[in-house]
Amino acid sequence: MSTTTGTREAWQLPDAELATLLLACEEKLRRGQAEMLGLVGEAGRRGLGKTLGFKDTTALLRETLRISSREAATRIAHAHATTPSTSPTGAPQPASLAATGQALADGVINREHVQIIVTLFATCPAAINAETRATDEATLIALATHAAPEALRTAGRRLLAYWDDHTTPPDDRQRRDLHPTRRLHITHRPDGSARFTGELDPDTTAVLDGLLGPLAKPRPHPDTHDPGTHGPGTHGPDPRSTAERRGDALADILELAARCDDLTVQGGERAVMIVTVTLADLESRLTHTLSTTPGIGTPDALRRHACEAKVVPAIFGTDGQPLHLGRTTRLATPTQRHALTLRDKGCAHPGCDRSPKWCTVHHVIPWAQGGPTNLTNLVLLCPTHHRLIHHSGWTIQMRHGIPEFLPPPWLDPHRTPRRNHIHDTTPPRHRPAQHTWHRRLHYGRTTDPSQTPTRTQ
Repeated sequence: MSTTTGTREAWQLPDAELATLLLACEEKLRRGQAEMLGLVGEAGRRGLGKTLGFKDTTALLRETLRISSREAATRIAHAHATTPSTSPTGAPQPASLAATGQALADGVINREHVQIIVTLFATCPAAINAETRATDEATLIALATHAAPEALRTAGRRLLAYWDDHTTPPDDRQRRDLHPTRRLHITHRPDGSARFTGELDPDTTAVLDGLLGPLAKPRPHPDTHDPGTHGPGTHGPDPRSTAERRGDALADILELAARCDDLTVQGGERAVMIVTVTLADLESRLTHTLSTTPGIGTPDALRRHACEAKVVPAIFGTDGQPLHLGRTTRLATPTQRHALTLRDKGCAHPGCDRSPKWCTVHHVIPWAQGGPTNLTNLVLLCPTHHRLIHHSGWTIQMRHGIPEFLPPPWLDPHRTPRRNHIHDTTPPRHRPAQHTWHRRLHYGRTTDPSQTPTRTQ
């Protein structure tokens, strides 16, 4: 099926124009969804379903719109939460999540965001007052404007934990902390294997996640050999599923429980990468050499792979004599990684919720171009956004010691700087008066604009 846009079909559009039209179409869908919820809300207030001979509004939507009962119920719930209603006495009653409905009408959030927010506030304890609810809703909307639903769902879980903590009596909270919920059910099979289920308290879950992270990551499979794809003497990709990798990781944890020092370090020093290039290749910008290097086809790809590797450049003359051996002082120190963890709290790219253990240290101004290895020129990036920075129109600048990301012109013609606030949504145990449940760390500011490095693609 071809899609026509104006006088041209979609396949005829330049990349930037196609991306722009995708964004415009998505915004139109969001506004259309808001209009639909307004109509559904009005149909519910009038009792239109029964007036037209249907059992209720759900039946009306199911039969006339040819949607499932589940979808009809979802739209009714969204409409009830985001559009005005009437009280039993007939008086107008504002929507409980009017701000969410307005954000959908403005096209800045989508249906999935609405679903998460509506479902979350349906479980909000009655002890949470209206002012706090409004503040929490505004925080989630602000997050949803630049984050995917998965990140919003994570923030919602944190908010639920805060609500639970805030509304639990101190005695009950202390009792829960003294006697955390930890259950493990093991079913032994005749062959000696076992199947188990259970639950862990938050603190223990955090410990388990910290151990699974480095141990469950994919690794080359030694039994896979495909000469046509990988070449002789190489290994194929990890064929294990996520569940299988976690199972193997748990087995490793059990074996290594008494030898903690043997656990794999995530985010520490990586393998040494030695780049061997002749002077002629170097002068020709490595084009031919890189094209024959598996997985590294361009200088940008080489720079990305080398960002947190220990790189030792070795340049040889025509007779094989070494002309230059580089240095490895470009790596961030462990202390600097700790400082970056405190500052960025994870991947700094807007909308990303990856924790520090999944991130690498990236130089805003490349080290090879004179960029210093200090906190004002370093940022944490997950593999996905590390690749994005190296291979797209996104750029990074540091402002007042905090990384800001400038989107490519096709995404935002004004290139408005964006920051990642997802990691700031961990609620404190006790919320100070007139403060939201998310906290932001403030850092000292520099008054010298020349000290604001920008990474330009």
